[in-house]
Amino acid sequence: MPLTSDIAERMIRASHEKARQLGVEISTAIVDADGRLFAFGRMDNAHWISIDVSQAKAFTGALLRREGPALQEMKPTTLSALSTMQGRALMATGSVTLVRDGNRLVAGIGCSGATDEQDGECAHAARDAYGSS
Repeated sequence: MPLTSDIAERMIRASHEKARQLGVEISTAIVDADGRLFAFGRMDNAHWISIDVSQAKAFTGALLRREGPALQEMKPTTLSALSTMQGRALMATGSVTLVRDGNRLVAGIGCSGATDEQDGECAHAARDAYGSS
C-alpha cells in the first residue's frame, strides 16, 4: 500500500493521541522511503526543538533502512561521517521507527518531545495506524 497524505495524516493523529494518553506533547515527522519529509504535525506546546529532532529521527531511519535498536549498535564515528556527508543531523535513538510493506521501505517515522521510550510508543502508534482504515 503506498503512502498517501490521508494515511500520513492518520498516522500523525494516532501518534498524537498516544502522546495525549501518555500526558506528553510531541512533534511527529513522516518521511518517504528516500527520507524526504512527507507529513509533519506538532502538538500545541510541543517544544520547538522537537520539530528538528523528529525530522532527523525519521530521516535517519529511512536513510539507513534501520530502526532504533539497530541504529544504536552503529559506531558513533560512522554516524558522524554520514551526518557530515548528508549535511544534516542523524539521530540514532531507540524510538526511530520504520513502516515496511513486505521488504519494501514505505516510510520513516520520528517522534520527539518526550522521553525516547515515550517517543517510541508514539511512533509505534503511528506505524500501527498505517495499515488501519
